[in-house]
Amino acid sequence: MGNLLTTAFLAIVTFAHWVAPSPDLSKSYAPIYVDCPPNINWIRSSSIGLSLDEALWVQGRKQVVLDAFSSYLERLTPDAFDVGEYTRRLKQSNYSDVPTLGLAISGGGWASAFTGTGALRALDSRLDAAVEQRTGGLLQSLTYISGLSGGGFPTVSFSTSNFPTADEIVDQWRPEIDRLSDDTNNTDYTASSSSMFADLTAKFKAGFQVSPSDYFGRAWGYEFVPGARGGLNVTFSSIVNLSNFRDYQMPFPILQLADINKNDVEYFGFQIPSVNTTIYDITPFEFGAWSGSVNAFTPTEWLGTRLQNGSTVNASACVRGFDRASYIMGSSAGAINMWYIENLSNGTLAPFAKRSYTKRQNSGSAVPQAELEDLVTAFQEYFGENKSSMAYANYPNPFSGLSSSSSSVRDLADLELVDGSESGQTIPLWGQIQPPRGLDLVIAWDSSQDGHPYNWNNGTSLYNTYLAANASGLPFPVIPPASTMINRNYSTRPVFFGCNTTLTTTQNTQMPGPIVLYLANAPYSAYTNFSYGQTTTSREQMSEIFVNSFNQITQGNGTLDKEWTTCLGCAAIDRSLARIGMQRTDQCERCMSRHCWDGKYDNRKPGVIDPTLLLEPGLGFLEWNKTHPF
Repeated sequence: MGNLLTTAFLAIVTFAHWVAPSPDLSKSYAPIYVDCPPNINWIRSSSIGLSLDEALWVQGRKQVVLDAFSSYLERLTPDAFDVGEYTRRLKQSNYSDVPTLGLAISGGGWASAFTGTGALRALDSRLDAAVEQRTGGLLQSLTYISGLSGGGFPTVSFSTSNFPTADEIVDQWRPEIDRLSDDTNNTDYTASSSSMFADLTAKFKAGFQVSPSDYFGRAWGYEFVPGARGGLNVTFSSIVNLSNFRDYQMPFPILQLADINKNDVEYFGFQIPSVNTTIYDITPFEFGAWSGSVNAFTPTEWLGTRLQNGSTVNASACVRGFDRASYIMGSSAGAINMWYIENLSNGTLAPFAKRSYTKRQNSGSAVPQAELEDLVTAFQEYFGENKSSMAYANYPNPFSGLSSSSSSVRDLADLELVDGSESGQTIPLWGQIQPPRGLDLVIAWDSSQDGHPYNWNNGTSLYNTYLAANASGLPFPVIPPASTMINRNYSTRPVFFGCNTTLTTTQNTQMPGPIVLYLANAPYSAYTNFSYGQTTTSREQMSEIFVNSFNQITQGNGTLDKEWTTCLGCAAIDRSLARIGMQRTDQCERCMSRHCWDGKYDNRKPGVIDPTLLLEPGLGFLEWNKTHPF
């Protein structure tokens, strides 16, 4: 009882700022200056592990998760597995052994945003069809959800909207509206370019550099952020005030960004990150990096505040409102440097996984060069910026002067951040695989469109994370290269990695890292390989996207594998079994044998990834597209 009271007291103290009044940010996009609060720990070393805020939140979430997870497992009716005994042992651990599960939605513009949302929908117990197919409830069992670029759209949108259902949020999104067209009228759902530039001007006059990440963020805000004027006053840190977050009824959101430093390679005046770039996390609590040039975090709600060696530069000039949800989303998806290089080099220089295709033919980047040039000109005229200085999202550097930061960051006034996909890790797994978060299973949804020329996926992004994890000594499954992924059909059917702990970077049963379920967007009932730059999507198309993702998650309502949903449950419990002294059942052993990568490579030169519908083999794209235009 004493430990519980102590925990409860700590929770009250820690979460007190959640309900503190927010400044009025509804009138202007400009951050505001306020007196600095007392007793703020401005910098926290990553070596500590989780922040106290996050650790307490996860503990509260696990208690909620166990009820949802137990109900989910009961619906699976697994052979010879005592769900009641499993639940009892998890409670005996004071909930610490409750599996920590996550979903990571890749970059890939609207294509990944919508197909990934379809996957999320198929895991939601609020959808009767998902409950009927026994996948519903896994969403309610997740502790973490992460996104970057297009995958950041639903991650931010669901989290800032208090986690509605997927069908409800589509009505908020109104995906049939193009937010990037040059509308002359402002409505509740879109804004003119002049109106958005007026927003940026307010921020610029307040003393903050602006970039196309601001502009695109404002446009995307009208689609994905709730509230008036494209969610103008919604900050990422304000998620902690929402009822479903405070009551532990939603997963914990993480956005992933990459950084630019002075030594990075440059083309046409734009730099691109190196493969060992620092990857930044941003959560409702903190912003920072676990490793690389920064090994520290700072409070998200005070982003924009000038710090030097961990202290405020001016005690009367702390900043609120820099972390607008639209700007965080725009920062994570801002890739003007890549788009520019891709266009000018005809796609030969920028190693960007995502390419834009129209009618299954290469058409360069998502943004035509003429539109990029217009945007560059506008920034030059409005703000006096040159094209290279405007190419990145600028964050006042909270890690300036820290001895723990590398020289490439320590002496910077501002961090320059870009689309997290530019690191080569287009699936935002990095934050979830950090050992302090203790993930047991991560569902990696991949719609990064790296399988040329038809916008499917070849597993390169997952392989890149394996390479980075292995180089950094992080526990992670061994992942084969694209040739094996394609030749063994892992680009079209679900596959688990890391089931066998010898097939991990550590080969350590005590620290194996998570099992990773790789799900590459594939054509089950619809050809959902539309361009990531498709800015409008009809409700009919949204319905087909959702049905296709549902068919993928459920394996065609069990027609492709009647045991699949139980196998998914087996993977969800697997890492926790050893911790509580239980064994895999024969059924789970059979599942793992069938669906886990066995460590065998197939390095033959693969063919082009051009599958027909898995639920209607032989119906090719051209014939299907006559009546289902995408």
